[in-house]
Amino acid sequence: MNHPRSDASAHTRRGFSREQIGLSGLIVRSLFQLKVALRGGKYFISYLFAAALFLSVWHSRTTHRFSLRALTVFVALCGLSLIYGRFFIKLTSLSFKASSSLSLQFVCGYLVLNTILFLLSLSTPFAIAMNVSIVSCGGLLILFSSRGIAKDAPKPADYLSDFLCLLLSGIAATLWCTEVLRPVATEGSLTIYQTSHDLFFHSRVISSFAQARGFKTMSIILMSDQQAPLYHYAMYLTPAAISFFITSSAYITFVSFLIPFGILLTGLAAFSLAGSVWGRWPGIAATLAVAMLPDAYQQGLGNKFFSYYPLQEAAPGGLYGVACLAIAWMFILDGCKASRVTSILFGYVILTVSVVYKAQLFVANAFLLMIYPCVFFRGLQIRWRVVMGVVLVSLFWLVVSVSQHVNRIPTLRLDWSALKPYAHAIVATFEPGFLKSFYRMLLVERGSDMAFFPYAASMLLLCTFGLWTAAYAITSFLQRARIGAAASLFPFFVIVNYLVMSLGLAMDRNGVGRAEELLHRPFVWAYFVVAAWSGAGAYVLLFGDRPPASKSARILATAVAFLSISVPLVWAHNLQILPREGYDSYKAMNPVPSGLVKACSYIRKNSQSQDLVQDSENDPRLWVTGLAERQDFAADFKPWERLCSPALRGRLNELTALKNMTNEIDVIEFARRNKISWYILRPESKVAWPSSLLTKPVFRSGGYRVYHFPP
Repeated sequence: MNHPRSDASAHTRRGFSREQIGLSGLIVRSLFQLKVALRGGKYFISYLFAAALFLSVWHSRTTHRFSLRALTVFVALCGLSLIYGRFFIKLTSLSFKASSSLSLQFVCGYLVLNTILFLLSLSTPFAIAMNVSIVSCGGLLILFSSRGIAKDAPKPADYLSDFLCLLLSGIAATLWCTEVLRPVATEGSLTIYQTSHDLFFHSRVISSFAQARGFKTMSIILMSDQQAPLYHYAMYLTPAAISFFITSSAYITFVSFLIPFGILLTGLAAFSLAGSVWGRWPGIAATLAVAMLPDAYQQGLGNKFFSYYPLQEAAPGGLYGVACLAIAWMFILDGCKASRVTSILFGYVILTVSVVYKAQLFVANAFLLMIYPCVFFRGLQIRWRVVMGVVLVSLFWLVVSVSQHVNRIPTLRLDWSALKPYAHAIVATFEPGFLKSFYRMLLVERGSDMAFFPYAASMLLLCTFGLWTAAYAITSFLQRARIGAAASLFPFFVIVNYLVMSLGLAMDRNGVGRAEELLHRPFVWAYFVVAAWSGAGAYVLLFGDRPPASKSARILATAVAFLSISVPLVWAHNLQILPREGYDSYKAMNPVPSGLVKACSYIRKNSQSQDLVQDSENDPRLWVTGLAERQDFAADFKPWERLCSPALRGRLNELTALKNMTNEIDVIEFARRNKISWYILRPESKVAWPSSLLTKPVFRSGGYRVYHFPP
């Protein structure tokens, strides 16, 4: 038998250093620990790879090539999500049986993982790679310090519902994103982007986080050297990490990950929320209802302004906000049913986290979620309910009052001043037909004060939920004894809260966003809840909390599932076209000259991440900063100009003077003084620059010229 020291000496003589031997031993031990930790977790691993496969397929479909690097990154992301999710669920100790659900672990884990990345970006000066390393090490530490993934349940059916939920959610995301996953089309000299016109903003924020060293180094999108304000930016962190590690453009990451993954996440969240109350199999019906069945507009009610699927794709923060709030309400309902104060506290914490995903949905849920336990917490004496209610209402009022003295907080005032203007605006968004004529007569031509609110409320219910209102009423009435008052009345209070906010809040006068955002945007949350509850309740009425037992029941369930696929197949075409804003095609909404696209691509590939870019027309639609993935020196984007004035107006005036300069040295000196590295000169722009400068672009395409000004 050889002595260990002699073995080490032999290895050293063969050319291996002690450091290399130690590293090799560490790797071997780590792999062994990983094997032990995952022992018995074949369903865990299968779920991980199934989720990663969807992500890889979306990326491949968008880029038209398979990437092994992308698949590796997606596997790591899904693995970390499940690890963090399992740890989170174990930490919170939920009382219902579905807490072992892989789908619940995946949703919770992703939100925990992504939120940690966001907090690290706010609090540290680290780049995205370092922050990802920190959360990855944390995940590995959790994995190696635990006793391993729990052994698979003896019955595979315990996990079948999770895989069906993942499959349905993935298919729904793929079908709804049919056009998004074919991101561009070329027509002559134009490149058509087949998504909403906010895509350039989303792309730029993704690239900003991918390039930043902490949030403090990020400038507001409209101008350099101005600190970006806090906003619900959290959804961009994981896409930024993916863009960095896969080395794909921010736009490709936006369309191949951020949108479809958000749809998948809401499907899993519907399964988790409904499953925590109704059971796993009704949870699948909730996923089907939320992810594939027709919304009110697709039911023929003629108002795309309240169509769930288009808005969720156009403003994908709603997808992640809905998923976060679904988990928050899951804890609240669990805490009320099981009399668990810790679950209530976790629900409050997750509600607070939701503000960084979709602030409008946080506002729409804050009061109701906070006060819900005062009414439905089991076993609580009446006097304590009253005391808690008074304390929480007072706290809510105090926070709202203080918030109204902050410039970046929208108007929060329940004075019913927007009732008529908003109702009239809704009538105007109807497509021509009976409903538009009917409500125009009731609300615009007559406008009786006494009957105005009931008519407006009926219109809002019809536009938002359509037939789902009746479906919820029937299923809730028939199943109220099964799930208890707290759960059966949950959608009812969500509907009431939504109607009061939409018709009672004042329009925003602080200019934070669109004036009607707090009135309109929360409809996606209300729709999600009502559709999920209706789908789950209908399943229980038909099959109970189990797979369809008889042959006829299985045929019926299969037929419904396959018929539901036809909904995205039919409605996904032109999904994000906005007729109310005057667009009848993507060509009308997002036509970008191909020469400009190539110029931006040249800058992205040949510049440094800290370089500034300037467009001769001041980038009025954020095309340049979004596609070049570089910070604009100044952008004349009218909807958000208020965020930087008067400093922005001063820069725009200086840029006008730049175009009128006749001396090459003056132009170069201006660019260097303002740290402008790249300048795109459009063919329609008129400049007085000398020919000695104009004839020296570093890139030309379709009349677009790119000039480089080295520091």
